[in-house]
Amino acid sequence: MCALLALACAGWIARDLWVAERAADVWWSWAGEPVRPRDSPVWATSLLDPPLGLGCLRAAAAVLRRTPSAPGAVAAMAAATLLFRLPLLRTLGGGRLSVAEPGVREWALITAGAALLLSVLLLIAASSVRHGAGRLPGRLRLGPAAMAAVLLGGAGLTLAGRQADWMRETGRPLYRTSVIGSTGAFRALLQPPPNWYLLSLVLLAVVSAVVATQRAAAFRPLGMLTAALLLAHGAAGLTAERRAGLLGRFSALSVSRQLEAVSSVFVTVAGLVALLALVRAVDGSRPRGPEAGPVPPGFTPPAPPSKLPPHW
Repeated sequence: MCALLALACAGWIARDLWVAERAADVWWSWAGEPVRPRDSPVWATSLLDPPLGLGCLRAAAAVLRRTPSAPGAVAAMAAATLLFRLPLLRTLGGGRLSVAEPGVREWALITAGAALLLSVLLLIAASSVRHGAGRLPGRLRLGPAAMAAVLLGGAGLTLAGRQADWMRETGRPLYRTSVIGSTGAFRALLQPPPNWYLLSLVLLAVVSAVVATQRAAAFRPLGMLTAALLLAHGAAGLTAERRAGLLGRFSALSVSRQLEAVSSVFVTVAGLVALLALVRAVDGSRPRGPEAGPVPPGFTPPAPPSKLPPHW
């Protein structure tokens, strides 16, 4: 099921590369630039698809290797896919694309529905494996876990502050529309509404920060996925601002645009540092016992007693 989710992301990315005039146009569309693909009115993928596809591949590899972190990786990818694909049923289910290759909206809707179904099944599977697993993945080291918690929580609060400021500027009705999305109107077929996407990032960042304080290694994949999403979001924003020439005249920008640029820098750095911290955060010390896995090389069991019991 993880491989199917990754294959769907890869297939739609390949479709965008096929219709694009240049491969770089796909990246600029992910970064928010208004670039149109060749002979098609809309793109299919967004900035979410590469991290979700790679994360699903990593979860599938963890399952095949039967690592202790496999249930956490599967649950993290299923929850993120469920969160980001859910609004597509509304945005793709209503309205019609007047100019598009035949059946593209229907295939995107089928992809979203299948992703939601697979996500629910993966959550059920991960829950059952976690309850029946005998090997525990250990705990995170205090320093990296605390650093990741602070950075993920700070990035989540920064994005939440930007959302509050945006709601104040646009008003609640328009903000609500940008959260739930309008049927038949989208930048990319598989892209959730913009503020739904940002609020989902806030939720993932806050939840990851809270579970990082518990130092449970089973939730490390969720933190790594959130950090990767924050890194991609911040880097895309900085790239678009640099291309537009905004960073070169930072002092001439309005206060709102300056805060947006600074928040993009902080989110990028926070995502990168949190990701690096979580990569090396697992505490390798585990008690040896019947559930500790294979013994290390050179370890020998104790010698039998000198007086053997009957029928030894």
